[in-house]
Amino acid sequence: MKIAVMQFPGTNCEHETLVAVKAVGMDGEIFRWNRSEGELSGFDGFFIPGGFSYQDRIRAGVIASKEPVMQALLEEAAKGKPIVGICNGFQILVESGLLPGTGKIDMALAQNVMVSKGKIVRRGYYCDWVNLRHDAPSKRCSGSFIMEQGSLLKIPIAHGEGNLVTTTPKLIERLNEQEQVVFRYCDRNGRVINEFPVNVNGSTQSIAAICNPEGNVLGMMPHPERSFFAWQLPSFDPRKQRPDAAGPGRRIFESVKRYIEVSA
Repeated sequence: MKIAVMQFPGTNCEHETLVAVKAVGMDGEIFRWNRSEGELSGFDGFFIPGGFSYQDRIRAGVIASKEPVMQALLEEAAKGKPIVGICNGFQILVESGLLPGTGKIDMALAQNVMVSKGKIVRRGYYCDWVNLRHDAPSKRCSGSFIMEQGSLLKIPIAHGEGNLVTTTPKLIERLNEQEQVVFRYCDRNGRVINEFPVNVNGSTQSIAAICNPEGNVLGMMPHPERSFFAWQLPSFDPRKQRPDAAGPGRRIFESVKRYIEVSA
């Protein structure tokens, strides 16, 4: 089970992501953007980690999306192989047209706009621990394959452009109908409240993650690799006292492993 962790200029989470890949029993390596794209066919799955590819020039993810390796990833996705884009990786997947999977670029991850009680209280970069509700059915998506619908995760975010928006009529309605909305921001009880601080970036319908219609490509703004081990958790989390325990983010990586096992 061989995983490529993609690296573009400005990526800064590739090593943590690779550690998580290996910790669940998958083989992995960092795959630089300027390697021969033909080599990607030898991998069983792919992670596009977070960071600031090409310094987020023009807009986040757009330059990386034009690299030849992304055309190769599009071809690998068509074979059913899993791809998980985290934060900047999600932005790259959207800019390349791999998400939401309509064959064109019809949504964006725009600048964060935090709204509370009808007023904008903050814009731009934000870093915090957030609650997520898994809204897709079990086995619907490669990156949440082992998770039950309605289950909750608490993992961190760190981004300035995670506000999912679209001008395409009825696109969000279609994503909901096709069960492509994988995670939503929620409070600790699982309630979706579409304003800050529960909706941390102003994203439409509090959407934190989506998949393509086939379910093998997942894009998510929160960082599961930063909550993979219990020792990474904040001081108020009791699991931190058990350094050998698994963190909530581990379930994303275990899901990909199980998805590959079932799909093989």
